[in-house]
Amino acid sequence: MTNEVELTQNDFTVTFQPSQISINNFDELKAKINGYAKKYDGLVATDESLKGAKSARAELNKLIKTINDKRIAVKRDYDEPYNDFKRDVDELQATLKSTIEPIEASIKTIETKQRDERTLKVRELINEMAPEYGINPDTIEIEHEWTNKMMSQTKLIRTLKDGFTALKHQQESLELNKKLVDEHCKTKGIDSSGWLSQIDQDTDIKQLLISIDRAVEDKARKEQQKKNEQEYEDAIRKSQQTKVEDKTVDQETGEIVDEEEAIDDDSVTQFSFTIEVTDDLDKLQALYDYLESHSLNYKIIEDVKEVGI
Repeated sequence: MTNEVELTQNDFTVTFQPSQISINNFDELKAKINGYAKKYDGLVATDESLKGAKSARAELNKLIKTINDKRIAVKRDYDEPYNDFKRDVDELQATLKSTIEPIEASIKTIETKQRDERTLKVRELINEMAPEYGINPDTIEIEHEWTNKMMSQTKLIRTLKDGFTALKHQQESLELNKKLVDEHCKTKGIDSSGWLSQIDQDTDIKQLLISIDRAVEDKARKEQQKKNEQEYEDAIRKSQQTKVEDKTVDQETGEIVDEEEAIDDDSVTQFSFTIEVTDDLDKLQALYDYLESHSLNYKIIEDVKEVGI
């Protein structure tokens, strides 16, 4: 490159004279300010002194504003030469930045191309090495540091080898855990698919086997409870049914039960007792009507007869 230029610190010199800012009559001004502060020190507004308190507040605020306005005016004058200096510096930097932008863009393009080439080589190496460890190359994501310019081929191979070895051990451990769960489910007589889907590298197999046992126990307990409830309902239904001629009758409702739903008569224990009832004819007739309406099995041992008092 011809016509080279070199910028040194000697080429960039600045004339700067530090300024001193001070209040000319500071002691006198401070004495006046202290006088105002002392004048109103301890003033507290009351219902009677509200107007005077507001007046004092306004006077004090006016003094504060006067002092602050002077500060702002001085700062504006103080900052003006620096602002002019900054504008000149910004103009110089802008010229250089506009020149460096296309250079930086071209450098980035080349570096991206080089990284893409290194990434392709890393992918080829992964495709070559992964199958040796029983690993699908497509499942391996390339880490950014593997494509760094400073990553040597030897270091990359060692890094991949260590990673593949660890993955192989993880897969073997995962397959072993799945086999344990599948065999455990078979011994329990349950489907293993749902439990196998829960297994990953972080699964606590011992705890999972405990969960399987608990699930099996819960299922058995619920089935037994359901069976007990059904047996109880069947027993209640049996106790409410009896035979009248060739029909099964519900003792509670008096309805004839469908033969398909009726409980087998042979399984029902029959009972009987004998009583003698002595009363007027109306009550005996009512008792007879009750026996008939409820379809009770009965037989008359002796016809109604009059007895002495």
